[in-house]
Amino acid sequence: MPPNGTFGCMKRALLHLALWIAYAAVEFVANAPHYSDKEELLRQTLFFLPVIAGPFYFVAYVLVPRLLWRERKTAFWAACAAVFLGVMLLRMKWADWYWYLVEGEMFHMPLSKISKNLFRDYAVIGFAVSLKVIRDWYKKDRLAAALQVEKRDAELQFLRAQIHPHFLFNTLNNLYGLALQQSPNTPDSILRLSGLLDFILYECNAEQIPLEKEIKLIRDYIELERLRFGARLHLEFDHENPPVSIQIAPLLLLPFVENAFKHGAGATNEPVSIRISLHLRERRLFFQVENSKPGKQTTVRENGSKGIGLRNVEKRLELLYPGRYNLEKIDGDDLFLAALSIEL
Repeated sequence: MPPNGTFGCMKRALLHLALWIAYAAVEFVANAPHYSDKEELLRQTLFFLPVIAGPFYFVAYVLVPRLLWRERKTAFWAACAAVFLGVMLLRMKWADWYWYLVEGEMFHMPLSKISKNLFRDYAVIGFAVSLKVIRDWYKKDRLAAALQVEKRDAELQFLRAQIHPHFLFNTLNNLYGLALQQSPNTPDSILRLSGLLDFILYECNAEQIPLEKEIKLIRDYIELERLRFGARLHLEFDHENPPVSIQIAPLLLLPFVENAFKHGAGATNEPVSIRISLHLRERRLFFQVENSKPGKQTTVRENGSKGIGLRNVEKRLELLYPGRYNLEKIDGDDLFLAALSIEL
């Protein structure tokens, strides 16, 4: 079996041959009523075919890729005008050569006949070149779209790769704090962290997961943080159980909760409050996280040089849900609010 490239070339050659045969057949049938000698008509039809095919291939396969697609439009149109002028001269000479080969003497066709044929030739060449241009444009658009998808996927992979170490770093810091306090909750925290990491490593490789799994991940993370902050943490998580069919990109909501703990409860030894709500209206998700803020921040803010949580999420939202989400952030003196809505 021939290689794919050779097979593709053979397929295109056969397609072109079939198209020119079809054109010659239409030309023959259209002129048949005007000719009593059908053999003569067939000879003329086939003899004059190169007058159309030659200029078409020159314009479509030489001028279009070398001039039009390289943004040299003035040169392209000037070259096309020269080609059409050449077609006119060739048409007149071609008729002379035909009669010389058939009759053995030169026979000059009437100018009216040549003019009629020229308009037809130009129309056929222009139509054929237009089809080639449209096909090339379609291929360029498909290639550009494919490259855009590849670029988006690569950026998403990079952003998702940032999430895991970012999450692990913050959680290990929490465990480190418990260990320093010799807290009896340290073993339970390690066990819960193991469950979270298992979910992140094995369940979050899909493009989307059921929304209920993301909710469960948030609940598990909250329970892990409760072990760390104890009674000084006042937390409300108001949510509904979504249908199994509702899907969402994995780890899209958790960073908002992480941020609330990091810059709320984690930034002070005072009592803090965090309120989380998640609701669905048809296929639109409304997610809101609000946390109280201490009077003086002691941790690096998300807009600082080391913060990647919320910035990472915003980039992922733009890539995954362009034009389908709205994110508002309110950074007040004593609270921080993030309100997200997504059309799923």
